[in-house]
Amino acid sequence: MTKQRVGIVRRAVAVALLLLLLPVSPGALAQQAAGVELRDVTVSTQPDSVTVLVKTSGEPKYQAELMDHPYRLVVDFDGTSYGWRKTPLSVDADPLKQIRGSQYKRDVARVVVELTRNVGYAIREESNGLAIVIPTSPAASRGLAEPAVATAKPVAPKPV
Repeated sequence: MTKQRVGIVRRAVAVALLLLLLPVSPGALAQQAAGVELRDVTVSTQPDSVTVLVKTSGEPKYQAELMDHPYRLVVDFDGTSYGWRKTPLSVDADPLKQIRGSQYKRDVARVVVELTRNVGYAIREESNGLAIVIPTSPAASRGLAEPAVATAKPVAPKPV
């Protein structure tokens, strides 16, 4: 073989190796980096509560925050790629209105549960996702997570 042919063969092998190392799509790259994929969200109703099941491909790391104006529960899944629907899911189970999600940041998938009013909630961690339990009656929401409100008591001055 001539030197010219050896150079061409080497370049062809290098290009082939590079193509094998590249992911198929940007979504595949996010999933490789993240490791966990948010796959599905379903809603089930019970007489005194509504449960939102967020299914993932592994044990999720998450942060949840209850917000108002409008009332919503925002759950961020760290180290997770988003693989659920692109359009919002309308829910006809008071106090839920709608559930939507997206790839919030490169390694953070976000699920937003829109609510009709301020409610408490409880999150149960599972090996394949989260179960978010939201009571349907105000009496049932006592004792569940609610927005923290800090109150400070004034301290009386001490005599010197």
